[in-house]
Amino acid sequence: MTTVSCLLVFTLLYSDLAAAMPTHDNTNRFLRRGTSAASIIGDIMPGSMTCSGALYPDQCYTNVQAAPCFVAAMQTFQIFDAAEIAAVLALTGYESGDLKYRHSEFPVVTGKGTSNMQSPTYNQMYAASVPALASAVAAARGDPNAILALLTVDEYNFASGAWFLASQCAHIRQQLRANTDAGFTAYIECVGTTMNEDRLDYWHRAQAAFGL
Repeated sequence: MTTVSCLLVFTLLYSDLAAAMPTHDNTNRFLRRGTSAASIIGDIMPGSMTCSGALYPDQCYTNVQAAPCFVAAMQTFQIFDAAEIAAVLALTGYESGDLKYRHSEFPVVTGKGTSNMQSPTYNQMYAASVPALASAVAAARGDPNAILALLTVDEYNFASGAWFLASQCAHIRQQLRANTDAGFTAYIECVGTTMNEDRLDYWHRAQAAFGL
């Protein structure tokens, strides 16, 4: 899905989104207006404001290009709490190198990727959860690279983090909503990794960007 298509999805979803809109001002800014969403993403992921110098330009998106896709993803998976959105964006920023990578490059891991840098196992689960991909998933016959190729188009690439929170980490979402380092640590542990200073830096930037 191209950026234009992400914008179209956002437009089509807008009436439903408005009805479910939370009250937090910066959440409203993020979900209602792509330019404000881009600004928030840029605050969280400063390196996303340009693709100049990217090692893999075909994998890179800027904050402006990615914003409508992230907005559509939050609507698709019904993530409207400011701290939850902040956490997903913080994780995504860290894992994707500020939106520079859609594939695991350091090291290369077959089938690992999307903006959330998911393992092949989770990518298989994610792809299988999308009805529109059913025939393509069947045709891929479990090939991890073929599955990843289905998911690195914009519509699914930028929604992987939202999918993971909604489908795999539902049990820690209340902790995330408390807007604490402990809640974010629980989220990182749910993802299957460990907290470090750089991850916390992304989280704290995300909190600041949302005024939390």
